[in-house]
Amino acid sequence: MLEKCSNPDCDLPFDYREGRLIRFCPTDTMSPGQHPCVEHYWLCGKCSERYVFAYEGGAGMKIELRPAATRTNSLHSNSVTTN
Repeated sequence: MLEKCSNPDCDLPFDYREGRLIRFCPTDTMSPGQHPCVEHYWLCGKCSERYVFAYEGGAGMKIELRPAATRTNSLHSNSVTTN
């Protein structure tokens, strides 16, 4: 069971009603005949605005900064411009 945000710098307790919850099944670690293992990861609302999940083969699931263009667009989409 998830206890807190996947960001190691954040201690916000898990709340399924906000943020980003993903289900992931790493297929590169399975041997023939092995059943898939489903793993769950969650970023709280604040962290999901800044970070995304990225899988690195052999290292597992990591979080990394969202691309700058994505962060900028989300900030601008919340503002209103007038002429």
